[in-house]
Amino acid sequence: MRKTILAAVLTTMIAGVATPAMAWDNDRYPGGNRAEASYLTPGRNAEIRRDINQLDRKIDRAVANRAISRREAVGLHRDARDVKQLYSRYADRGLSANEYRTLERRVATITDRLRGERRDHDGRRG
Repeated sequence: MRKTILAAVLTTMIAGVATPAMAWDNDRYPGGNRAEASYLTPGRNAEIRRDINQLDRKIDRAVANRAISRREAVGLHRDARDVKQLYSRYADRGLSANEYRTLERRVATITDRLRGERRDHDGRRG
């Protein structure tokens, strides 16, 4: 009987230690695996890719409408290119939520700067 009680106590202790390790989930990537993240976040990837591609079109349209100067457009295109490169680095194996937010902030910043350049009518950057 003593051996049975000891075996039951040991089994409970082992199960108690193993359960938290199995229950741990990596919040950074869906499913806890970065390699699977690209398959589990296609909507996020498509949305940010669309926003990044729209940046260039918006800048080109502003130049064509003479809302901003060529000089202003060159700087904005350079910033858009930097965001594209960052996206390529991040999206290689799937975007985490944090990486997605970083890209969204950068796209929003460039969009705000484009809006500001349209309104200042000075032909200079900034």
